[in-house]
Amino acid sequence: MADKAFERGLPIGIAVGIALGAAFGAALGNMAFIGLGLPIGLALSPVFGEARMKTESEDKTDEGGPDAG
Repeated sequence: MADKAFERGLPIGIAVGIALGAAFGAALGNMAFIGLGLPIGLALSPVFGEARMKTESEDKTDEGGPDAG
């Protein structure tokens, strides 16, 4: 489950990591800090993946809601 969550959250984690790195680089005036955000994003990938999988499973269970005839 953890591997699947990591895979599902990897694109979001990388995007967040690069954005954090760019923010660190801009704030500190050294774009070498872009490498600082990437490990943070990779560490957060499973969290994003689990949330994404939970949302998808809730959407699947809600398809046959009270209006389904």
